[in-house]
Amino acid sequence: MSYKFTKEELKELLIDYNKVALKEQKLDLPSKVCIWDETLRDGEQSPTVYLTLEEKIHLAKLMDEIGVKLIAVGFPAVSKTEKKIVKAIVNENCKNATILGIARPKKEDINACIDVDLKEIVIFMPISPIFRKTLKQTPEQQLEMIEEAIHYAKDNGFKVNWVSEDGTRCDFNHLINVFKTAIAAGAERIVLGDTVGVLTPLSTSYLIKRIKNDVIKPQKKEIPMGIHTHNDFGLAVANTITGVFEGCTYPHTCINGYGERAGNAALEEVATNLERIGIKTGIDLTKLPELSEICEKYFCQPLALNKAIVGEHAFSHESGLHIAAILAHPLTYEPINPHIVGRRRKFYLGKFSGSKSILNALKQKIKVLDLDIPDEIIKRIVLEVKKKHEETSKKELRKSFKIIKQELEKVTKGVGDKEFFEIVNKYAQPYVPDEFKPKI
Repeated sequence: MSYKFTKEELKELLIDYNKVALKEQKLDLPSKVCIWDETLRDGEQSPTVYLTLEEKIHLAKLMDEIGVKLIAVGFPAVSKTEKKIVKAIVNENCKNATILGIARPKKEDINACIDVDLKEIVIFMPISPIFRKTLKQTPEQQLEMIEEAIHYAKDNGFKVNWVSEDGTRCDFNHLINVFKTAIAAGAERIVLGDTVGVLTPLSTSYLIKRIKNDVIKPQKKEIPMGIHTHNDFGLAVANTITGVFEGCTYPHTCINGYGERAGNAALEEVATNLERIGIKTGIDLTKLPELSEICEKYFCQPLALNKAIVGEHAFSHESGLHIAAILAHPLTYEPINPHIVGRRRKFYLGKFSGSKSILNALKQKIKVLDLDIPDEIIKRIVLEVKKKHEETSKKELRKSFKIIKQELEKVTKGVGDKEFFEIVNKYAQPYVPDEFKPKI
């Protein structure tokens, strides 16, 4: 299909303030990053989600194939089942990705990682004042635990990553001391955790600059840094991208933005944003829709139609004005060619359709390229299409919507109160005092 504008003309017609801003601020951007994905670990902590071993292995293999560099697959110390799952994934021998397991700074957690044949682990601890008080730990006790745990892990042959959980609500002196202690003990990467998603791009930039200045620069060797963000205020992707701009080369992601509460930074959004700015991620963007669809099926958590990059409506248009402009050139109302991310553009007919979109539909749907249809007839067709859409019963639509919502409640249902107390009653009945037992 020929468009109204040439590539040369587009360079003049499309102003890219991303490039302007990056050039003027003279940021020393990394040329590439390594995507560290948490779907099989943090993603599975989405409420009501449970993944089978087969599903985890399939998703791990797909991520390995599309270019994810590190895949966190679970917490071996949690249970015997989790231990078996992590070990099974480790023994799948991914071709490109490194498999990670997580551990608290405890010998028993690290021993569980030894048992499942991991070569690289993530040691983490919540370090903010509120967590220190909850866990009844002093700053000095935490530093001692971190040092001992990392030494023990290194002595057992592990490559160690350190994550400061809730680091973005930690007093700065302790945050710095934690990172310094972890590095001195042998941690090869450090990660800042925005565990409850409180940062903004501005505070992300501020905090990482301070960490780099006080922790990274004084080191004799290069210490890569990662960032782990949550989406409680809808800023996970923005904060992750900002973190990369400031030098974090190990951005954490989850497929489809799944994760606890409001989720994590979406893999497909982080990768696409970085690639369009010129930072290489190693991700095959054309494979993102397949990965997204399979993950959506396994998680049983439907995506919003307007979800960026992979949502059904991300490259869809109904407005007559929009479609007319897109037919002149797609970049009028699309930021990128959908083929870049393995998608195809869709035109919908309805209330907002215009003559251009109807003509396009005629050409595409019934191949009447050589038909010379009078303007008066086109106008009649347009009016009829609009009328048909507007006459669609809102009552019927609401009825269907209600059914969908009810079915979604079933899909996302955990263990209810009734089921919980039935289980408790089954095992706790012998321990209930006689005065509380039902009288026969």
